[in-house]
Amino acid sequence: MIENKIPTHLTPPRRRRPQFSIGGLLMLMVVCGVMAAAGSYLVRSLQQPAGAARLVFILFTLIAPVVLLVTVSLIRNIAGWFGRRKGRDR
Repeated sequence: MIENKIPTHLTPPRRRRPQFSIGGLLMLMVVCGVMAAAGSYLVRSLQQPAGAARLVFILFTLIAPVVLLVTVSLIRNIAGWFGRRKGRDR
């Protein structure tokens, strides 16, 4: 009789735990902070229908994403520049 060498009991592969870098977590916290500030300005503008809070909310909502992207891009470029410079000094 032929023996079956295929195992009948297969264990599923272990899932890899997600890993986050400090820079990634910091970027996530900055984005969450900006969104929370926008929400705060929205609540203030709803409490005071006619006032500067509504103008601040509108301007903040329009300008914040652009400023956030420019800032993150600059920080990444500066970090990359320092990384290349550090590798060259060795």
